[in-house]
Amino acid sequence: MQQTWYFIRHGQPQVTGHLLGHSNVALSKLGWQQLSHTVESVTSGVLVFSSPLKRCKEFAQHYAQLHGYQFELDASLKEMNFGDWDGQSYESLWQLSHKPTLGQFWQSPHLYTPPNGESLLEFRRRVEQWWHFQLHSNRNPHNVVFTHAGVIKQLAAHILQIPISNPSVFSALDIEYGKVLKVSVYYDEQDKGWAKVVF
Repeated sequence: MQQTWYFIRHGQPQVTGHLLGHSNVALSKLGWQQLSHTVESVTSGVLVFSSPLKRCKEFAQHYAQLHGYQFELDASLKEMNFGDWDGQSYESLWQLSHKPTLGQFWQSPHLYTPPNGESLLEFRRRVEQWWHFQLHSNRNPHNVVFTHAGVIKQLAAHILQIPISNPSVFSALDIEYGKVLKVSVYYDEQDKGWAKVVF
């Protein structure tokens, strides 16, 4: 058996230049247009998943209802929680001098956690646990997931076996608004899923 997964980053939100994380900001008009264009190239989905944050949920719900697809919200698909930094502009965050600084976090996210935020280890475990649950319980042939750049990066790192200590997962992977990561999963005779990133 083979499955196809489409992991779609939300479109441009109404607020840009900020570290949004769990901040619940809706999509801009351009963001809706970006996603409308993106889903034209996606194979019909049987099951649509979404982060509960507005910038994912509102379009995902519209897309699922339009096509009559099953729809499921899952908090595991939220972006990383950046704690006290959440919702602040990058400009203001770069000016912070007390530790950890934003620079320390970007360079070594596995060593530094935003104040009152989620550690990278907690975030990655959350994404991995959701993914392993899907591999064990979901046999829908086509699945569409509306989520965030951080979630997609951690999923790609997990599939490609990039260690959490490698900061390039943050700095060398760039997922633009409305872009798609396609993943194929092949199940062997023991019903074990083998995932690969497809370009």
